[in-house]
Amino acid sequence: MKEPSSSFDDLSDDILSKEAPIDFFGTLEQTKNLLLLAEYVRENRSRPIFVTGPAGFGKTTIVRHYVARNRPPDLEVEWVSFDENPDPLAALDQTIVRLRETRTRNGLLVVLDGVDPIFSGDQLRQILNRLFNWKVVRNVIVTTRTTDIPIPNVREIYVGPPEGKLYGLREQIVRPHRRIIATVAPQIVAANDVLIDQLRRKPDDLFKITPRQFEEVVAELLSGMGMEVELTPETRDGGKDILAYMQTPIGRILTLVEAKQYDRNRPVGVSLVRSLFGTLVDHQATSAMLVTTSRFAKPAQQFQERHKYQVELKDYGDVVSWLLKHKS
Repeated sequence: MKEPSSSFDDLSDDILSKEAPIDFFGTLEQTKNLLLLAEYVRENRSRPIFVTGPAGFGKTTIVRHYVARNRPPDLEVEWVSFDENPDPLAALDQTIVRLRETRTRNGLLVVLDGVDPIFSGDQLRQILNRLFNWKVVRNVIVTTRTTDIPIPNVREIYVGPPEGKLYGLREQIVRPHRRIIATVAPQIVAANDVLIDQLRRKPDDLFKITPRQFEEVVAELLSGMGMEVELTPETRDGGKDILAYMQTPIGRILTLVEAKQYDRNRPVGVSLVRSLFGTLVDHQATSAMLVTTSRFAKPAQQFQERHKYQVELKDYGDVVSWLLKHKS
């Protein structure tokens, strides 16, 4: 069984010594991310560093490379890997025990690798506060697939697909489950009409349905506007929940749509909008749209204004308007 928490010495022949894939650091973007990570570790011990992005694009590789080859000689490492760990709380407890027992005079860098979807935002905030209470902890690096970080005052490094690469959208399409009805090829999806009628009468029920149901509702509303709609897998985290196509006189357009069911008091921040814009560029789509049950923070609105011909933001009021107009 894999140990839940390990010191640098324990990992030197296992996790940290693994070489990056050939040419991984041959791209300017990955080299920049590595240098940025080194700079953030040097700068401020009170601001955790989040390395974010979709699975499989090198978040752990960058952190591993930094720890094994670029970290300062006076900085020791405590690495906690959650990906294959059956008991994440035990892993954290063992880390605290190591901190309590350490006699090092050097600073300590704690790496929390693969924290999602294990911990909520509140739990992660408590974990970070607990770690930073130890004076020996110089900084904490967190790797996670989510780009929506519910913690203030963090440093973020986004690791996504290499610039100019197109990773097949068609391979990511999911067949709808029972509450979705495939109606017309290639795949137009429709949410339960009863649910749509319920939401039209009581829009605040948007906060009571599941996030997946919200994605299905948005897909149905877009379908009602004449778009061909496809849902991506429920387990994905690549910045696109829905692919919406439309045939126009000048050609077929593709809009990447991300649906975020947030509490009305939790605005969508700029990092999520910026991430969606990066996905748009990576996939060479025509445009992108972020739809939420909440509202958008001012920095997110300002970012959209700079890219207003490529990114659309739709808030709670827009969704309610769509519901009222649907099939009317």
